[in-house]
Amino acid sequence: MIVSAVMLLGRAAGLPAARRAKRLAEDAAATSHPARLTVISARPCFPASGGAEILFRVADDPDAFVRLRVDRVPPAPAELRDAVDAGLAAAGRWRELSGALRRGGHEVHGLGRLVADPWIAAALSNDTVEDVLSSLHACLSGQPRLLPASVMIADPAVVRALPRDRDPSLPTPLRLNAHRRLAALSGRRPYYRASFGVRGTPEVSLVQPFALWQRYEDAVAANAAAWLAEAMPGAGVSGVMSRTRLVPGRVDRVRVHVVFHEEGAVQGNHALTLTTDVAGSLVGPPTVHRDLRDGPGRLHLPPLLG
Repeated sequence: MIVSAVMLLGRAAGLPAARRAKRLAEDAAATSHPARLTVISARPCFPASGGAEILFRVADDPDAFVRLRVDRVPPAPAELRDAVDAGLAAAGRWRELSGALRRGGHEVHGLGRLVADPWIAAALSNDTVEDVLSSLHACLSGQPRLLPASVMIADPAVVRALPRDRDPSLPTPLRLNAHRRLAALSGRRPYYRASFGVRGTPEVSLVQPFALWQRYEDAVAANAAAWLAEAMPGAGVSGVMSRTRLVPGRVDRVRVHVVFHEEGAVQGNHALTLTTDVAGSLVGPPTVHRDLRDGPGRLHLPPLLG
């Protein structure tokens, strides 16, 4: 609450600075790029003495936006030119990404980052997951500049229920990166993250909203503790790692690491690799990995797959 209040006060204090920065940016744009750049927003930077972040739309490119930080002096022509060039280059990357996916029949419904982490809609099951991943890999591997990449896969029902854009005239990447849109895509239902490297097969994770993940984590911890109590009396669970992977070709089997300690130990130096269902129940016996920590330092966990 205190932090939120401080941030709100900081933003309020920054409004005059943002208005000044907006005027400076508009004057510079009118001089260097007449009739080409229009201010979308001027957001105070925190703290208020940091000026403002100015976003422009570009008249001749509906996919481009220009981001510029302005404080007490007008931006230099070279600074504005570099910002415009960066905005146009980002718009080109967006068209390359969306075009590659569209050729495979995948429409982009959101962008987790500018310009990266696209969201598509697909109904994944054990029968369809390999086909969808192969299609995505074919789209991206034909464009080496796009790799490595992650693609978020939402259920089609979630995409159909997306809120309307508050400002449909925004440049496309900003519209797809809007907080409301991303919250609707990720906040209520599980989704999948497919990570594509420069070479090799994609790695796929099931990503769950916090409440569902907590339920899964609690179930995994309880089932791991029960297994340890029988197999290694005295050993205890230290923690469930947040990183998971789906078993290749399956969407109902998850691999996850559980760190454990032996009786009397303070720190977990060992781990189990578990295969579970999506509710956290064990499927088959765990794999035990011992002595994974260098003294009191970092834990070196093995790959979840392979």
